[in-house]
Amino acid sequence: MNLIDLVALSEKRRDILLFIEKKPGSFEEIESSLDISSGSLRYHLKKLLDFGLLEEENGEYRLSEIAMPIIWNIKGLLDSLAFFEENIEYWNQHDLTPVPDFLLRRLEELGRSELIESNAEYLFEIPPEILENLRASEEISVFCSCLHPEIPLIYSEFTEKGLKFSLCVTEQVAERLFNQFPVETKKFQEAKNTELFVCSEDINLPIFVVTDLFIAMEFFLLSGNRSMQFITFSETGALNWGRELHLHYTEVSKKIETADHIEIFSHVETEKQKTVKT
Repeated sequence: MNLIDLVALSEKRRDILLFIEKKPGSFEEIESSLDISSGSLRYHLKKLLDFGLLEEENGEYRLSEIAMPIIWNIKGLLDSLAFFEENIEYWNQHDLTPVPDFLLRRLEELGRSELIESNAEYLFEIPPEILENLRASEEISVFCSCLHPEIPLIYSEFTEKGLKFSLCVTEQVAERLFNQFPVETKKFQEAKNTELFVCSEDINLPIFVVTDLFIAMEFFLLSGNRSMQFITFSETGALNWGRELHLHYTEVSKKIETADHIEIFSHVETEKQKTVKT
């Protein structure tokens, strides 16, 4: 028997180790807390003792030093499985390539999720659940590669409240903001506690929001279509994960001052001309 057989493939031995990790206990305490017979418990405890994962002193069982990293990794695996199992269909159907590898490997940190469907009658309105959370937030960071019609009006509303607001957009979205919403965009740039970034990289993520209260994301479907479905998270680990994602996007973007949009547009027009000639 190897360690994989001993721990990973035995639910009972995993349960024993996870129980003792919380608090060392006697045979009777372990037996009364777990759904296991006394004979089976003796068998599994002996196996764990023989492999050096448990230590016993004066009738009390505790984890050995070598058992601790093994338990942490097992818990990480169980968290990952539970995370994907909760919405396995969602993750199988959506394009996750906008998420960098170092965060994709840590998706389980997002924790429990909630799916919010956009109402067919109001496809171009932000779901009320998300708006409610935005209005209760004090710090807001947004990335978008698709310009939602309500976004300029929303960030105009929030900047009036003096909220800390970081907006990161693709070049195409920036061009539309300055051309179609010049008043709101100028007002946003001139407000306190706001910053605007323009990303030249091709990041195909319709919208991503992280605040001090929650995360909301909309991914494209693998077919390339908009899913019109937001996935949201609110645990502490999710908020930290979301801040890292927004920081990643801003680090591959340019921070824009009030007069910089002329340079952005000239660059976009140049790229368009190259495409046409090609």
